[in-house]
Order: sequence, then structure tokens, then C-alpha cells
Amino acid sequence: MARTLSQILQDVNSYVALDNSVPTGTDVTVWSNYANLAVLKAAAKGPFPQFNKSVVAATGGGPTFATLASISLPSNFREFITAPQVDIGSGTFSGYIQIEPLERYSKQPNDRYCYVLGNPSEGYTAVFNALAANATLYMDFQRFPSGFATLTDVCELDDDTYIVEQVKSYVLQARSDDRFPVVEDKAMAILEDMKGRQDRTPQGGINKTPHVETYRIGE
Repeated sequence: MARTLSQILQDVNSYVALDNSVPTGTDVTVWSNYANLAVLKAAAKGPFPQFNKSVVAATGGGPTFATLASISLPSNFREFITAPQVDIGSGTFSGYIQIEPLERYSKQPNDRYCYVLGNPSEGYTAVFNALAANATLYMDFQRFPSGFATLTDVCELDDDTYIVEQVKSYVLQARSDDRFPVVEDKAMAILEDMKGRQDRTPQGGINKTPHVETYRIGE
């Protein structure tokens, strides 16, 4: 069962202070930041399905795009999981392979491809070549984690014991506690195990409904 940040920090406090309560004052602020760092550290390890997201973009009416169509990507976009797909009718899809921006100069005018411009600070834009009006794009991407904004936020990872151990490690390291290396190794072992489980081919089929957002270019 997914637990809240409050419950996670309570576990940390039980270990580092032998106090089975939620930390207060500076500790709760600093340790909450440590928890967010732990989530980012896990997400940097590789793609986790918890951070997968699907977006549907409809180009709407109007003339056919003569050359390129630019689509603003969601603010939490990190990278495409697969090539974006365009619905060409009758349940048929055609992929727009992602290329590096500089590769576009070697492509033909009618080639179907896309590239991404931007950065996390300014935001990302996907540029599609030869995208017709009234096209519907399906884009599956990996998002940045939301993290913990409040003590009632639930851990996004499927094993929150990693967050517990990683926060313990950060606290002990800051205090120059000799237990730091042992706890850090335990956190890394849990992270490796969790990543290994995520990398397995699903055995029970799809049992989650993806979150899909629809918007129109220019709105």
C-alpha cells in the first residue's frame, strides 16, 4: 500500500532519533527535501512505468501544414517512450520517428519525422514534419516525477522503503554518522530490485488505465 510522506518520515525518525513520530521544525523541512531528492535519484536511474503518460493532440481544422507543425509538450515532459503515432484512419497508425534536430537537413519534404526542442527550464516543443490538418497524434512519454509537495502526498514509486532508506542515508551522511555507508548500500539495493521488477515483461496484462489528456494546437 502506498504511503504518505508523513508516514515515510516517521519511519526515518524512528531510526535516526528513536522517536516514533513525525519530525518537526527544521528536520521535517530538510527531510522532505531529501525525500524529493530520493525520488529524482530513482527517476534518473531509468524509466519507471509510474512516470509514463499519454497525451492526445488534435491539430484541428485549417489548412494542411506546409512544412512543420510545432506542438508544445506538457510541462513535465522528459522524453518520448516510443515514436509518436498519428491516426490515419480506419484504426491505422503511422509513426513519426524522432530524430536529432540537425538530422532534419538530410530528410525529404514529405518524410514523417519529429524532433524535440527546448529544456526543462523553458519547456519542450515537438516539431513534426508533413503533419496534415485534422490529424490526431498519440504521444507516450516519460514525465518528471511530481515528488512530495506536502506531508499527505503519496509516494509515486511502488516501493517506498527505498525512500525511507535513502532519506536515512542523507541524514546520516549530513551528521557524519558511521552508519551512513551501510544504509546507503541498502537503499541502492532496494532501488536495483525495484528497477528490476519494473523492467520485467508484464505477466498479467494491462491492469491500469492510462491518464490521457486531449488538447488542440493553438489553444
